[in-house]
Amino acid sequence: MTEYRFRGEIPGSKSIFNRALIVKSYFSVLDLQGHADCDDVRFMREGLKEIRERSRIDCGEGGTTFRFMALRTSRVRGVHTLEATARLLQRPQQGLLDLLAQLGVQTQVKGRELFIVSDGWKRSRSPIRVNTTESSQYASALILNSWLLDFDLEFELIGDKVSESYFELTVKMLKDLGMRLQVQGNKYVVPAGQRISKLEYRVESDLSSAFTMASAGALVGGAQLDNFPVKSSQPDAVFLEIFKRMNIAWEFQDGALCVSPTAALRSVDCDLFQSPDLFPVLAVLCSWATGISKLYNAPHLAAKESNRIAKVAELLEKLGVTHEVLPDGMIIHGNPAQTLKKGIAFNPDQDHRMVMAATLMKLKGHDITIEHPEAINKSFPEFWGMIGIKP
Repeated sequence: MTEYRFRGEIPGSKSIFNRALIVKSYFSVLDLQGHADCDDVRFMREGLKEIRERSRIDCGEGGTTFRFMALRTSRVRGVHTLEATARLLQRPQQGLLDLLAQLGVQTQVKGRELFIVSDGWKRSRSPIRVNTTESSQYASALILNSWLLDFDLEFELIGDKVSESYFELTVKMLKDLGMRLQVQGNKYVVPAGQRISKLEYRVESDLSSAFTMASAGALVGGAQLDNFPVKSSQPDAVFLEIFKRMNIAWEFQDGALCVSPTAALRSVDCDLFQSPDLFPVLAVLCSWATGISKLYNAPHLAAKESNRIAKVAELLEKLGVTHEVLPDGMIIHGNPAQTLKKGIAFNPDQDHRMVMAATLMKLKGHDITIEHPEAINKSFPEFWGMIGIKP
């Protein structure tokens, strides 16, 4: 087992940073405080600089970047080309195309490119219908780009609300920045002429990344996460409640989250519908717990950067952890006395969260070679320096 004790501050939330960058693209005076150097934020930051009448923008592998950028460029009259990886364009995007069509924007997907022809948004005769069955990002992209319109924007959320908590995060952030919204059930109105009321906004630490480092501390040696956002709207903040249920001791001290190493982890049943990003690392935690854990209600895991249900199953299979695959998650038979495996190679399939999961297994003593560890750069390039081991 590797010696480990972490103390430091987790970089800014990529989810919040990308949302804030969209807002800043409308109001250049907005001062964003905090830092994030991950690929998703870098592609968003650079892409926003390229918007003009004829734009060509590389969105990389980020679904958030791609969807937010599609709505952002469509506000600008002209022809825009968004480039993305083939895998990203294989993920569900129909809801995005349907949304743009309702705004009077023409689109076409060819290979690795999305072509957008826009004369600016057109007022719809009826409220726009945003299907959230595939993703909440369509709704977030719409409302993030509703600043400075010359008409009232009316829309309604329809379908299952996948990752609804991320849309709620978007709404809270926009309200904090001064957007005035009218809300009645699933129906929203953004009155014309919205402007920000603040000149600065601090981006808090990324709680998805914080969960990984805190989990490492619980498994081996402890951790102290400085400047932890005690009151956060990030969906993954729920991990602290999960820690309590798993018998992981934690407390706040002088603005830091302090996590103690825990030898006797308890099994847990978790509904991950609103926080699916926890799944890979939480599965690792559950594998070291006493008893049977069930992680469920997240079928959308199959359409993430990888099929995360399948990849977690592959990892656990290689390491001899008994598990049962579910259509919406997994049942994991925990074993605190796992036999440590030697000479294991694991391909994270370009998925940053699978890199994190495999690394925690490596931290616990399994001999794992992680292929293409650079996948972590999508969300957490500081990871290797903070975790203190080589991939």
